[in-house]
Amino acid sequence: MKSEIVPQMGTIACVGAGVMGHSWATLFALHGHRVHLQDVDDEKLAQASGWIRTAVDLFAEKGLIKKGEIAPTIGRISHTTELDEAVEDADFVMESVYEDYNVKKQVLKEISEVAPKEAILASGSSKLLISEIQKAVKNPGRCIGAHGFNPPHLIPLVEIIPGETTSDQTVDRTRSLMKSLGKVPIVVKKEVSAYLGNRMQYSVNQAARDIVESGIASVEEVDLAMSTGLGLRWALYGPFMVSYFNTPSHLIQRYDHSGLVAEGLEDHSMLKGKTFDDLVRWRNSKLIDILRVVDRPLSIDSKIG
Repeated sequence: MKSEIVPQMGTIACVGAGVMGHSWATLFALHGHRVHLQDVDDEKLAQASGWIRTAVDLFAEKGLIKKGEIAPTIGRISHTTELDEAVEDADFVMESVYEDYNVKKQVLKEISEVAPKEAILASGSSKLLISEIQKAVKNPGRCIGAHGFNPPHLIPLVEIIPGETTSDQTVDRTRSLMKSLGKVPIVVKKEVSAYLGNRMQYSVNQAARDIVESGIASVEEVDLAMSTGLGLRWALYGPFMVSYFNTPSHLIQRYDHSGLVAEGLEDHSMLKGKTFDDLVRWRNSKLIDILRVVDRPLSIDSKIG
C-alpha cells in the first residue's frame, strides 16, 4: 500500500481529529508518512485513535495491507493537544477544524507563525473561499484548499482550490502529494463557494427534498432511485458520459452542447481510442461487478436462481 514519499513532504500535521481529520491522518500513515494528529480535546484524540485502529484493521482484513503493517502504520501517528508541537516540523499541514471563517482563519494564522516557512498549509474547507482564509496566513502563497470527501482515506477525489495569492509551486506540490496518496486531484480553475463536488451535490439534495415535499415520492424511494439507478452509473462516469451513452453519434447536436462543454467532450479521455461498442462492453461489465458487490439482484438472476 505504501507509496513513494514526495520529496520534502515526509512529515504531515493533521489539525483537527474529527471525522475528516482522523481519516486524513490514516491515509497519510498508510502511505508511510509520519503524522502529528492534533486536537484541543483529549477525548476527541482518544476517539480518533479508535477510529484509526478500526480503519487500519479493515485494510488488513480486506488484504490491502499485511497484518504485520497494522502496528507500524498506527505507530507513525502521534497525538498532541499542542498546536505548536504538531506543526513545528511539518512539511504539509492538513487543517480540518470547524467550518467557519473566523475559526479557520485564526487556526491557520497560528499555524503559519510556527510551521516551517516552506510548509504548505492546506485547508480542508468544503465551501469557504480560500482567498478569504489565506488573508490571515503569514506567507499566503503557501495556503491552498484541499477538500476531500468523507472518508478521504477511501474516496479518491480531492479538490485542490488555489486562492488569489496561492503560488503555482504550492498547487504543483499539493497535487503531487495527493497523487502519491492514490488520490484523484482536480484543480478548481475558478474559485467559487462550495467548489465543484458540493455544488453538484447540493443541487441533487435540493431536488430530492423538493420531490419528497411535493408528494412525488417517499424518502426511501428517492434514495432507491439514486442507489439503484443514477448512482450506479455515476460510480463509473459522470453526467456528460451519461449523455454520450444515450446518443453516441449525435451527442453535441442533440444536447445543444457548445463552448467549453463541447470542447471538453472532444478532449474527454474516456473517448480516446475507443469505439462506442468498446465502451458499452466496458460499462456493462463494470455494472455487473458493482451490482454483485452491493448485493443488488441482476435481472437474469430470476432465471438462473
